[in-house]
Amino acid sequence: MQNKYFRIILSAAVIVLPTAAMLAQSATNQPDLKSAKIEFVPGEKTIFYDDFSDMAADEPPPHWKVREAKVELKTGGSVRELYGGGDQSPTLTSPLFTVSQNFTTELVWTGGGEMIWRFLDKDNEAMLNATVRGEEDGQTVNIRIEAKDQQLGEATLPADTSKPVLFALWAQQGRVRGYINGERLVDANQVEFHPITHLEAEIGRYRPNGIRSVRVAESTPDFSTIINSAGKYVSHGIFFDTDSDQLRAESGGALKQIAAALQKNPSLKLEIDGYTDSTGEAGHNVELSKRRAAAVSTVLVSQFGIDSGRLTVNGFGAGNPIASNNDPTGRAANRRVEFLKK
Repeated sequence: MQNKYFRIILSAAVIVLPTAAMLAQSATNQPDLKSAKIEFVPGEKTIFYDDFSDMAADEPPPHWKVREAKVELKTGGSVRELYGGGDQSPTLTSPLFTVSQNFTTELVWTGGGEMIWRFLDKDNEAMLNATVRGEEDGQTVNIRIEAKDQQLGEATLPADTSKPVLFALWAQQGRVRGYINGERLVDANQVEFHPITHLEAEIGRYRPNGIRSVRVAESTPDFSTIINSAGKYVSHGIFFDTDSDQLRAESGGALKQIAAALQKNPSLKLEIDGYTDSTGEAGHNVELSKRRAAAVSTVLVSQFGIDSGRLTVNGFGAGNPIASNNDPTGRAANRRVEFLKK
């Protein structure tokens, strides 16, 4: 039950207003999200996700069929990377899933090789092809997107491929856009294709690549539409460094959309709730989720000019899961920030 100022939560956690110390900590060294060119907003309903967190070092990835060449798991600190390619490129095939024609795909990778990602329908026909290539100089990325035999666009962007690079594809109402690190490089409309049911990828042509994560999600209407109709918006497009409240630059698209809704409707007040998956100690996860919610609030206030009195924050750690924590797809769904209309 809700009133104008408070939301009563039936759980062990209670409403936690951001303290001055918490806000000061969350404001430290956050990226400039207001002026960033990033506009990509990930889909909200996770359909398929893998970060190789349940892959053993001496076994193939359990959620992919591997052919043509071997892959290996490279680890270091919090990094887990599916690595392969060079003389012969491994081919990966995902399990079957169901996704509408409005969807997003996010691929985090490193390396100087070429990848071809095929988006296949139920008859195993490629509806869309995305070629993503790190050039030999290690400082350039090229992407090319095709629909069947039709080229939709090709572009090149400077990017250090020794560090994680984000390639994203956004299909919405027949419009197909391709992004590198959140910047739109390809934009085509009136593209027709059948619903996508699985992925196939050659991940290391010419030179090796490392894959850190792959996510496919259904797109949803924008923030204003959802928050006004349902009173709640669940975001999987706000990203943080591992075990940190440090926002990542690719959060810019989602936060700009939320800030625009708050600026358009001065009477709108929000509670911002942070959530984690169940990995790690429960008390630490609750505290981390509170700091992350506070970081989102602070950026909305300090960078977008939102009145702090319109925002409250809370964190529930792994509480109130919306999916199972037993596999990467479920854990990805549970790592989220929720916005509640007050």
